[in-house]
Amino acid sequence: MEAVIASKRAGPNRGLPVVHGERGVALVAAVFALAIIGALVASSFFAGRLEQQSGQSTVFAAQALEAAETGLSESLAGVAAGTLQSLSVGGPPLDLGTTLVGDGVTAQSRVTRLTSRVFLIRADGQRLTPEGTALATRSLGLLVQLIGPATTTVGEEGSSGTVARLSERAWVHLY
Repeated sequence: MEAVIASKRAGPNRGLPVVHGERGVALVAAVFALAIIGALVASSFFAGRLEQQSGQSTVFAAQALEAAETGLSESLAGVAAGTLQSLSVGGPPLDLGTTLVGDGVTAQSRVTRLTSRVFLIRADGQRLTPEGTALATRSLGLLVQLIGPATTTVGEEGSSGTVARLSERAWVHLY
């Protein structure tokens, strides 16, 4: 577009140059500036939403991990040595039950016999939605051993020994 400048004009704007052919440029520039500002605001809200979701996922994962740790602790405290003696080496795991840790946070525990005296207690912690969908899951394992009599009769009270953690590397994070 070619702008034409008139040297003099009559009326209230006398003596000012007049530009012809650039009508609406200010409107286009204002709309463009608003579009850019809108895009910046939208990207800020998007980044904030991603940050909020990431933080919430971290909280859910921590709740699931705490549930798994609670499941291990309660399983270790509650399992009887006689119950462990009844398991066969390499056999199917024994379900130790589900522990409700909090609102929508549970731990499922089970124990497997690995050798004549060594067992793996596994706890799966979950953070669930009200509908029951898993938001986060963490699994932990604990190696324990039987301390006491090597051979026992199942059902004999007080002769099956005690359950204790292995002294080294007993706690295992399972993925």
